[in-house]
Amino acid sequence: VKYPMKEQWLKTLPLSLRWKLTTGFLMAILVGSVITTVVAVRLISDNIIRQAQNNVEHDLASAWMIYNEKLGAIEDIVRLTTERFFIKDALQTGHYDEAARKELIRIKEKYHLDFLTLVNKEGKVVLRARRPYNTGDDQSMDPLVSRALRGEVVASTQIMPVEQLKMEGESLERQAFLEFIPTPKAKPRPGTKETSGMAMKAAAPVLGENGELLGAMYGGVLLNRNYEIVDRIREALYKGEKYEGEDLGTATIFQWDLRISTNVKRGNGLRAIGTRASREVYDTVLENCLLYTSPSPRD
Repeated sequence: VKYPMKEQWLKTLPLSLRWKLTTGFLMAILVGSVITTVVAVRLISDNIIRQAQNNVEHDLASAWMIYNEKLGAIEDIVRLTTERFFIKDALQTGHYDEAARKELIRIKEKYHLDFLTLVNKEGKVVLRARRPYNTGDDQSMDPLVSRALRGEVVASTQIMPVEQLKMEGESLERQAFLEFIPTPKAKPRPGTKETSGMAMKAAAPVLGENGELLGAMYGGVLLNRNYEIVDRIREALYKGEKYEGEDLGTATIFQWDLRISTNVKRGNGLRAIGTRASREVYDTVLENCLLYTSPSPRD
């Protein structure tokens, strides 16, 4: 018995049955294609998101490495300065002459510090390396200085009130001062200006030949309007790449929600210091991440 060909067999079926078989066959192909497409898109999407998250984590780790490298360098400068003979001699003799101050100024300028200050074992300032060279104020209650007076070498990020900036030297108060620039979607905040500053600061004890405490030294860099770190981060991560004439990546240091150092540009081409983060960025990134992204003291 000879069987008809497939096409001939289909033609022998009733029209309604042929339509059902053909439709079912096409639906099976369509459903399979849709499922395959959805799975493929989901896998690609998950892979893209995972890769983006890995890139963000890598960039954050690199940024913190650059930041902590700078903090560690300040710590080393302060610690090594405490070993200088003129520092120990001044504290032991109580003679804080012009020669000692000039040497302290030279060290501050050589290593690009904004302030460098010597205190006696009671925490009273005896030498400063920035005009007007204020002395006599008590720094024993400062968190880092108090630890240095207990024999520790420490470094951290610190908010310095305007009164402290004035004591440390001229122009630091002006450098820190920022008027808020109206920023769309920013979270409501009392006040219209910021007078305190954020500094990378280190402190170390000054010890005598027998290990006795003679005093302490602290120094640091004011981050407000200082673009060294943000520009280093951008260069390290993005290698100066641009897209349609704009920098591909940016970095910002916030003091609360206020941009105090950034390479984000405003419409006029100037750096966007004084602008504020949006409520969404503040709540999601700044406020919720403070507990695990704030640099801790280096011991």
